[in-house]
Amino acid sequence: MIERYTLENIKKVFEKPGYVGWEVQRVLFDLKHRGAAIDVMGEDWDNLILLDACRYDYFEDQNTIPGNLSSVISHGGSSWEFMEGNFVGQQFHDTVYVTGNPHTGKLDDDVFHTVEPLYIDAWNDEHGTVLPEDVVEATLSAHESYPNKRLVVHFMQPHRPYLGEIEKELQRQHNIGGFNRYLAYTDEAPTTVSFSKLIENGEVSVEKAQSAYRETLDIVLGQVERLVERLPGKSVVSADHGEMLGERIMPFTLPKFGHSHQYIRNDILYRVPWLEIPASERRKVTADEPIEADSGSSTEIQERLHALGYK
Repeated sequence: MIERYTLENIKKVFEKPGYVGWEVQRVLFDLKHRGAAIDVMGEDWDNLILLDACRYDYFEDQNTIPGNLSSVISHGGSSWEFMEGNFVGQQFHDTVYVTGNPHTGKLDDDVFHTVEPLYIDAWNDEHGTVLPEDVVEATLSAHESYPNKRLVVHFMQPHRPYLGEIEKELQRQHNIGGFNRYLAYTDEAPTTVSFSKLIENGEVSVEKAQSAYRETLDIVLGQVERLVERLPGKSVVSADHGEMLGERIMPFTLPKFGHSHQYIRNDILYRVPWLEIPASERRKVTADEPIEADSGSSTEIQERLHALGYK
């Protein structure tokens, strides 16, 4: 999704010195990749499995699922931008969306045949996210209920909050009660310092944060492998967007962490994996009238987004 450069953008260049580097990076990225973003719904698959905030380079290094791996340019550097570029204003009544991502609740009711909103039905309060094993079970159940539909399956990992032993260590060492944007400490008053700021300020090392991301990616890939082994049809494993993991936009600037940087556009955030897994059996897909799904109230959606660091 290519953004036009408005007077407001130009104004920001003068208001925020750091914005100059972001603007230069955006211009260069758009010139290089104009029109190159993949239309995921127009590709050939029966099951499209999305990992949230999964970088291509980390996936390439850690994935052990057999298949044909390439990289593609996503429509988004964040989840909603990805959904705007691929889903908004269209209809896919031959497809069921099984999703742990609360941004899905913003979509119109008639985009998909139906939506399985796991961010409502399978939210884990202890971890503040939807666990990957619950996505697997819900997807297998959805296939049983809708055997003649394509499936879009949206895991939340490796997006924060992280999973695994390193995540527990970070919680203990830094008194972290959550990994959302404004961390809740366990003492009397919540802090307004974000996890990203802890990294940018040097309180959490970039290496430790990267290790937590890698461990979480390993965990979700194990569940994805379990899913594709049990799910018939041709599967593709991809991502909605990538993640900044301590890179600097320009020399001598602070390292950036996360993906909710409104003005940053680069390969790290937009280049994602595209792993095609061959299948001897293909699904016979038909389109039917959409089935209304309870995607949650606006309050519920905002609460989930806050837990994931979006608000």
